[in-house]
Amino acid sequence: MMKHSFFRKYAGSFSLLLSSALSFSSACAETYVVASQNIAYYPHYEFSAVKDRGYAWALLEAFAADQGIKFEYVSMPVLRLQIELEKGNVDFVYPDHPTWTNPVNDNATKHFSAPLTESLVGTFVKPERFGQGISSIRKVSIVLGFSPLYWQDRIDSGQTKLISVADNKSAIYMAQWDRADAFDMDYYVAQYLMQKLDDVDDFKLDPDLPVTVVEFCLSTVKNPQLLLELNEFIASNPGLVAMLKARYNIGNARYRLESIPAGLQ
Repeated sequence: MMKHSFFRKYAGSFSLLLSSALSFSSACAETYVVASQNIAYYPHYEFSAVKDRGYAWALLEAFAADQGIKFEYVSMPVLRLQIELEKGNVDFVYPDHPTWTNPVNDNATKHFSAPLTESLVGTFVKPERFGQGISSIRKVSIVLGFSPLYWQDRIDSGQTKLISVADNKSAIYMAQWDRADAFDMDYYVAQYLMQKLDDVDDFKLDPDLPVTVVEFCLSTVKNPQLLLELNEFIASNPGLVAMLKARYNIGNARYRLESIPAGLQ
């Protein structure tokens, strides 16, 4: 009886010691802050979510576990992202890209990772508008802060007007209620939202309207070495990347763009 009591006491002490050691290890892990736009862009990312924060979060968490580091995730307005990055209050910004411009900092001062994924961004219309051509699109709804450069010539000439809204759901509803002729959005974000919204039409991405493939990278000012390690992690783990993309229903953006004219939506 005493032997069993001793064993239970020892086992309990060992468990407590192990738990304390793990907690200490976690507390001592170097922590980096990753910031994103404060919009719901699931399945790509939604850093303000409580649990599942999207594909980019899942990939970064896998990388953090591999490196023995910790990421904290915050979301904020688009321009504030670069301001806080410059100040050093956040360590990384996602998504970002060497070709994107902003009034806060010069991309020459930043470092960029390899793409974590690609975004297929295009123009969605109701079925009855599909194939009618760009001249039929007078108003396009889009999330505030996004700049669709492929519409810029028509915007400058007054042929097309952008209607800026707070979030992607609002962009869809503006087109649903015919307050816009189309909405501009990532293909996978649109598919995710339209599966959840049972009061909207079956909008289609029209390949004859402005469409592009955009790379989503991670940027930093002060931590270029960690980006190199992230690049190596992504390159060395194609199976993990493929598994996470399948989990979040994010396909190959370039293949999807090529397949749409063939009727593969």
